[in-house]
Amino acid sequence: MGVAKVAKYGYINKEGNMVINPQFDDTYSFREGLAGVKAGEKWGYINKEGTMVINPQFDDTYSFFRTYSFREGLATAKVGEKWGYINKEGTMIINPQFLVARPFSEGLAGVVPVGEKWGYINKEGTMIIRPEFYDICDFKEGLAGVQVGGKWGYINKEGNMVIKPQFDSAVPFSEGLAVVGLYQ
Repeated sequence: MGVAKVAKYGYINKEGNMVINPQFDDTYSFREGLAGVKAGEKWGYINKEGTMVINPQFDDTYSFFRTYSFREGLATAKVGEKWGYINKEGTMIINPQFLVARPFSEGLAGVVPVGEKWGYINKEGTMIIRPEFYDICDFKEGLAGVQVGGKWGYINKEGNMVIKPQFDSAVPFSEGLAVVGLYQ
């Protein structure tokens, strides 16, 4: 008869010293000074000293985008079956209302409010670019990749298509260039 192993997670520094003892059921990397940690069935956030600064109360905190946690001062947080956004004090800034939510980038975040199409909201939760895309990328350098009719193109922050959908895959811009794919 085998014995089940139970993992607990903590944090080390660059010298390999344990600085936050393994005590969490799951963890994320630090971002903007906080890290998401799972205690039991709920998620909260600790600071770099290991102090719980946002008590575990959320059903999840990453909505497919595990490595992001906080971005631009807000983080996704799931309550029940819906996603919203919290600030670094744990206050719900944008009420849970989305089926899926991405982290903020350049002041906008991709969300699926109903159905399966993506749009973008601002930090007040206002829909800035209506949901009409089958998939999206984060905004980088003023543009975001969006999928329309099976092809990828790029929109600006006003929602205008500036590079028409013509690619089979696309990623965000970096240093003026973006990787795109054309399947042969």
